Formats: sequence, C-alpha cells, structure tokens
Amino acid sequence: MQEKRRAQQIVSLAKERIGKAFEDLRFGRALNVDQLWPLVTGINASISRHPGALMGVTRLKDRHEYTYLHSVAVCGLMIGLARQMKLDPALHHEIGLAGLLHDIGKARVPTMLLDKPGPLTVEEEIIVREHARMGFETLMSGDDGLSTNERLSSIVLDACLHHHERMDGSGYPDQQRGNSISLYARMAAICDTYDATTSARVYKAAWSPAESLEYLANNPGQYDPEIVAPFSAMIGIFPVGSMVRLTSNRLAIVLEASEPDELMPPVSPFYCIDSKQLLSLRRIDSTIDPIVGIEIPSRWNLPFFWQTRATILAHFDGSPPIE
Repeated sequence: MQEKRRAQQIVSLAKERIGKAFEDLRFGRALNVDQLWPLVTGINASISRHPGALMGVTRLKDRHEYTYLHSVAVCGLMIGLARQMKLDPALHHEIGLAGLLHDIGKARVPTMLLDKPGPLTVEEEIIVREHARMGFETLMSGDDGLSTNERLSSIVLDACLHHHERMDGSGYPDQQRGNSISLYARMAAICDTYDATTSARVYKAAWSPAESLEYLANNPGQYDPEIVAPFSAMIGIFPVGSMVRLTSNRLAIVLEASEPDELMPPVSPFYCIDSKQLLSLRRIDSTIDPIVGIEIPSRWNLPFFWQTRATILAHFDGSPPIE
C-alpha cells in the first residue's frame, strides 16, 4: 500500500514533466532532458521496491493523457524487463530513459491524427509513422539542454528510432529484421506494444493483459520470442486488470499485481456465470475463492466489460481492506 502511494506520486510528477517536454517541442522550445533523469531514478527505485505498483497506477489512462502516461509506463516496463533479463544494472537508467523518450517524436505529429477516432488514411499513416525519425532527429540535434559530454547514449537514440521495427522486416522506418534490430529496440517494441494494446483509446477498446501477452507470443515474426518469454514472466501470472474465473464460477478482476510465485492476488468478482448477473462491488482475497484460470474478454459476450473493469480499478485504487 505504501509503495502504491509512492508510485502514484512518481507517476503524477512524471506525467507533468513529460507533458511539459512534449509541449516545449510543440512550441519550438528546447527539450530539457536534465529534468527527465530524476523521473527515471524514481521509477527505477519504485520498481526495485515493488515491480507491480507503478504498472498498476499507469493502467488507468484517459485519452487526453495517454501519450504522457504511455511514455511513463514504457519506461517502467523497460526497466522491469532489463531487471528480468538480468542486464547490467549500470544500463538500467539508460534503458529507462529510452522508454521515457521513445515516442518523443509524437510531439511533432498533429494531435488530431494521434486522437483520430477512425482509421487513418494512407497519407495520415505516413505522417504518424514519421514520429520515430522525428524523435531521433530531435534527440540528435543537440537542442536538448545537454552539454557535449552528456550526449544521449546509443541505447536511447536507437530505441527511439527503431521501436517500430519488426523481426520479419515489416516494421519502420528502416525495415530492419532479426538481430540487426538492437536488443534495446526489440525490448522497446514489446513494451510499447503491450502498453498500447492494454490501453483504451478513442478509436479502440483496451485488450486485457492476457490478450496482449497472447498476441505477443503468437507473433514471433514480429516480436523476439526470447524477449517475450522474460517479459511475460515479469508481467506475472495474474497482471492487474486481468479477468479471471473463480472456483465459484464467477468472473473477477485482479486488483493487485501478483509476484511470479503468487497464485492468489486480491480480486473483485463482478459477474456470476450461472445466474448471468452483475455483482455489487467488493474486494476479496482469492484464497477464499481460488482462481481457476485467466479468461479472455473477447471470448465472452459482455458488452459492459470494459466500463465495468475501469469502474472496478478506479473504485479500488485506494485499496480498502480485504474481506
């Protein structure tokens, strides 16, 4: 609970700072990377104390703050993945900054395209795809408040430019393939896709964490299987927001991240399969009604699911006592 409060404070400050960075670029002002470094330090510290706390806080995004919180979430996912993969701890800050800045080029894409409710035209898609190269050029320009000996590392620059490359060469902007894509860009591709697909946007509903992990695992031609495996292990067996079936034949939402060996996280039952009725909001320990498996929302015809899920996560954000 204490770490959740700390995570909320970190995310609030990070959202403000990254929002300011995007605004500066939109209005032609310099990007001040020095102000972003402490955010990465705070996110790294939070993840070292409790890996799931910050990820749980960033799960709830409205469409107006998506870009900013997406950057914060990808930063946290990149650091968590680096830890899971046992990469050199000396690189964790650079890897985290790569996640925080991976979409900085979107500051130079018209917001009307980023939030367009319908499909993009071919011309609009070309413009949006330019965000990777524009972000790279921004970071390479030297107009970022850093002195010559404080230049951004190749990890940050390459992840910004190549986080949309895919293993089969179908990505952009350079159609790199396989191991010609750097390790950090392959990591960023997975973290970026996971957070994007599990976030609701004006033009699409969110996927559940289980659906996103299933998608990543089932597309080895796009995402490196050797990185998807530790990523899935990092996310855990029952990620926050997952829909699960309980022994009582009720569907429930997972309220807190479980550790890799924890099979009984707190949940909120919301639907009785037998009676086909919605249930009142309550938080229970799944030790008294054990989880029998993860459910994929798309396999159930529950038109109210996403709104119910959002309501549950928002309602229990304060973590009231478990019944």
